[in-house]
Amino acid sequence: MKEIIETLKNANNEGTESPYWLILDPHQNMSCDIHALAYMITGPFFCRDDAEKHLNNRRYAFGKKAQVYCCSGYHSEKYKNLCREIKI
Repeated sequence: MKEIIETLKNANNEGTESPYWLILDPHQNMSCDIHALAYMITGPFFCRDDAEKHLNNRRYAFGKKAQVYCCSGYHSEKYKNLCREIKI
């Protein structure tokens, strides 16, 4: 827990309240199958650097269009409260 808190404190929030990062790997498909959608998401990560490092170290496991994306945990009351408590 300490490592997560320290990572969040030092992360650039990219203008987003309660940030977390995902690796999104889009695959073209014609159906909206929940399993296919879940397969395209890796994370969460608690800073962009960790997500980019994971993506670079395992690039072979991702498609060429995979990118790191910053999301907001604002609508998760517990995560938002945690981020506010540690003042990120």
